[in-house]
Amino acid sequence: MDLKKKFLFGYAAAAVAALLAFEYAFWTNGFSYLEKQSEAGYLTQAEMLRDILLADMPEGTASAGKLEEFAEEYGERYNIRITIIDQEGRVLGESDGPGPAMSSHLDREEVRKALYGESNSIIRRSATFGLDYCYCAVPLNAGSFRGVIRTAIPMEELRDMDEEFLRSTILAVAILLLLVLSLVMYFRKYLSAMKAVEQQRREFVSNVTHELKTPLTSIRGFVETLKNGAVEDPDCAGRFLDIIDIETERLGNLIDDTLLLSEIESKKDVRQEPCDVNEVIGEVTELLMPKVKPHVRLIFTPDAGVRPYTCNRDRMKQLLINLVDNGLKATDFGAVTIQCRSTASHLILEVADTGIGMEAEQTERIFERFYRVDKGRSRAQGGTGLGLSIVKHIVELYRGSIQVESRPEEGTTFRVELPYY
Repeated sequence: MDLKKKFLFGYAAAAVAALLAFEYAFWTNGFSYLEKQSEAGYLTQAEMLRDILLADMPEGTASAGKLEEFAEEYGERYNIRITIIDQEGRVLGESDGPGPAMSSHLDREEVRKALYGESNSIIRRSATFGLDYCYCAVPLNAGSFRGVIRTAIPMEELRDMDEEFLRSTILAVAILLLLVLSLVMYFRKYLSAMKAVEQQRREFVSNVTHELKTPLTSIRGFVETLKNGAVEDPDCAGRFLDIIDIETERLGNLIDDTLLLSEIESKKDVRQEPCDVNEVIGEVTELLMPKVKPHVRLIFTPDAGVRPYTCNRDRMKQLLINLVDNGLKATDFGAVTIQCRSTASHLILEVADTGIGMEAEQTERIFERFYRVDKGRSRAQGGTGLGLSIVKHIVELYRGSIQVESRPEEGTTFRVELPYY
């Protein structure tokens, strides 16, 4: 496992451990705090009931019947269980049943403490009802009567809260694990993308180096030939200098296209303004007219309904030059036709030629850098192999799309759709 993966899994493990530690601490401490707060509140309620009982029953009037009535009335009113116990442990009043029939309560810890004068509370399971209760017992002294008033509140709500907290904890851990899994997937995609970019960079550097070496080797060879005496032969020297001039131009074009591609890939295109596309196409046709072969026509009929397109005018021109130039190079007989029109949402450009065409597997690769359908033909005509890659990047710069249809010996059609914003 490499360092990056170790870091990722270490981070995930630390995050899960931290969450579980936090949940455990909150679970134990928080639940303990809630229990203590609940006990304190319930004990205050028991003391209040004792005071009410003492106020309702003056000294000497604490009969078993009245105690039973009190327990039933206030137990129903506050939805709690009330038990009134004398100093011998006998139940004289019980809100949830006949008190006198119940067994002695002297063995109850909270009752014994209250008989010794200590108001107290305790949480334990009731053997009678099979539930957890918070028992609060306070001393009850009414005249000659000595005993205890005890309340019992079921802890179901707190237990339910405990279970809900457990469910929330499990859900939180599950969500965290999903987030970690998403992070892992993203990280893997990021690494794959980075590897792909690095591979593309290496291939690009390798291809550029190869493309630069070819004309440089040619130039160096002819220069050496000229230095070795060929310069004395006017015809030979002229032919060699023409070749050197062609190769030098080819080098310049390659450098220009490489810099242009790098600039477009940076996605920086701040110079944007409404552009008359018909006018730009007219400039492109005029510029490329010298490259039109004798048996080829370059056709463009302006459409007055084309709306202006907001873009960098130079980028639009570069896109069209590369598409039209590509068509002219591929066509020996016939025509290269340019069409431009607007829809409600897109500017549509089409460049169709009647040239050599391509196989289906070739059309899938033509936008790759330095890919050539016919390497010998392309180099002979001075192509750099970057033209269509530049076109694709310009189209992507404006969030458009480009499709290509081609058949061998029938021609090729490029269709560009650029959205209006």
